[in-house]
Amino acid sequence: MTREQRIRNRILDRYPSLRQFAREADIPYSTLLTLLQNGVGGASFDIVLMICRKLELDPNEL
Repeated sequence: MTREQRIRNRILDRYPSLRQFAREADIPYSTLLTLLQNGVGGASFDIVLMICRKLELDPNEL
């Protein structure tokens, strides 16, 4: 399982949709989709940290 799949699964386990998670995490929905489609590696570190905090994930796990 890739990092992106792991994040997507964790989001959908806790939230009804990716859009709802993006709203609650105060992250643009388009940014979240781009991150999940193109990979975490090219994403802003700040955005990755925001996602990890909201999902209670250790960034080192990714």
